[in-house]
Amino acid sequence: MVNRLEIHSIWSGLVQAWKAIWQHADDPQRWAAFAPHCDRLMAIARQQGLTRIETELTPLLELLQTLASPGEEDKAVVDRYLPGVFAAVREVCDERYESGGARGDANNMPVVVMLVRQASAWQELAQQMEQYGYRLQIFSNYRLGMQAAITARAIAVVVELGTEDDPGAMALIDELNRYGPKWFALAREASFALRLTAVRHASQGFFLTPLSAPTLADAVDPLTFKAKEEPYRVLILDDSPTVLASIRKTLNQFPSIHTQALREPEQILNVMGEFSPDVLLLDFHMNGCNGLEVAKIIRQNKTFESVPIVYLTAETSEHVQIEAMRHGGDDFLTKPISQAQLVNTVISKAERYRGLRKLMVEDSLTGLYNHVKAKTLLQQAILMAERQKSTVSYAMLDIDHFKRVNDTYGHAVGDKVIRALARFLKQQVRRADVVGRYGGEEFVIVFFDCTPADAIGKLNEMREAFSLVQHTYEGGSFAVTFSAGIANFPAYTSMGELIVAADEALYAAKRAGRNQVMQAG
Repeated sequence: MVNRLEIHSIWSGLVQAWKAIWQHADDPQRWAAFAPHCDRLMAIARQQGLTRIETELTPLLELLQTLASPGEEDKAVVDRYLPGVFAAVREVCDERYESGGARGDANNMPVVVMLVRQASAWQELAQQMEQYGYRLQIFSNYRLGMQAAITARAIAVVVELGTEDDPGAMALIDELNRYGPKWFALAREASFALRLTAVRHASQGFFLTPLSAPTLADAVDPLTFKAKEEPYRVLILDDSPTVLASIRKTLNQFPSIHTQALREPEQILNVMGEFSPDVLLLDFHMNGCNGLEVAKIIRQNKTFESVPIVYLTAETSEHVQIEAMRHGGDDFLTKPISQAQLVNTVISKAERYRGLRKLMVEDSLTGLYNHVKAKTLLQQAILMAERQKSTVSYAMLDIDHFKRVNDTYGHAVGDKVIRALARFLKQQVRRADVVGRYGGEEFVIVFFDCTPADAIGKLNEMREAFSLVQHTYEGGSFAVTFSAGIANFPAYTSMGELIVAADEALYAAKRAGRNQVMQAG
């Protein structure tokens, strides 16, 4: 639940502190009083998963951290940042934010700016980008376009380059880089020298014309929807309070690492079940047992068979270390442990574990949850709804005449259509909802705390909007539609009944002519 009252209170204090700076921009004390309001707003945004506020605040906080002798120039920069922060705060404080209210109009969409030599040639792309949730602003005057990108806090800027090095364009790009927006190069043809020049000026990518909406949207999506990573969870089992305190002191310096300490080996399975560590730091020699024995117990539990185990030991025997690795260990840290080695080992093991775990729950083509994970999340939603006496709506979607797409345009184009629908669905639903790929051209959506009527209305909005999206192939473009079936809990009381009911409703929609949504029952 978003705490709108607290957010509004913090924002009001921030505005008042900014008014004081406006009167005396060269007063460091006023800037010092302004910064804590920004920090508090960032803290609550991270705590409550308010990604847009976090994104808008980031450049402002980076500026405040580097201020030495503030003045009018810094005030002008902050003045360009604050409207974006205010828009994000206003969106979150809107009552419709959590109830799945309608998306904003084009003026509230993330902005992408194009600097091209002939603006009229790109108007169709601008219309297509609106279907992907972006407002594309096109300028043939590069200087005006750059200023517009800075003012509008553009997510990205696409700059058309000539076939030769253009010192004027590169100077403009260098200026753009100082203000923060990421940029992509665009050209009719690209020599290695031109690509090298773009890279040296910090380009995020290189497009060749013609540029399609799916290609551009795929490139800017990671900048718009930045994934919020939870801190790495590190469990430390060591019977020495001194060692525990030392390791926690080292690791707790890093906000990206969260630790929990344990001294009793007999508690290991219970604590691992509750804490779900990304890495286990395990003392090799303890009273009553050794780390090798504890590792064997852990590896016998399927839930924890892939959690990295790093031994903490003074043992230097190669034979012992080989035996320990053979029975489930991943690495050794020899006491006394170097702080740098400790941190690097923990982060590298945690990153790899997170990456492997992500592959286990994500569909490789679309990045959505796979069938198994989507079913797990549906079951969790039903249990939560049962406790809270609320509703879960479950939808199954299928692309109409998808075999015809593959037969006519080829499987590579068919995969592009599947990816396009995947990102479209993910962008359209609320953060609390779940989108998964059921298999082939079928998708599922779990709408938390959402009545069937509201879910049907949302699905119809998405269905109509997606039917306008153009999918490109070598000879031109085409559009596709999808059909959907929906069922809800508690009308259907078990996960199995819910899935079967939604599936039957989907096929009823197909039999009724496709490109429609039907409700079970």
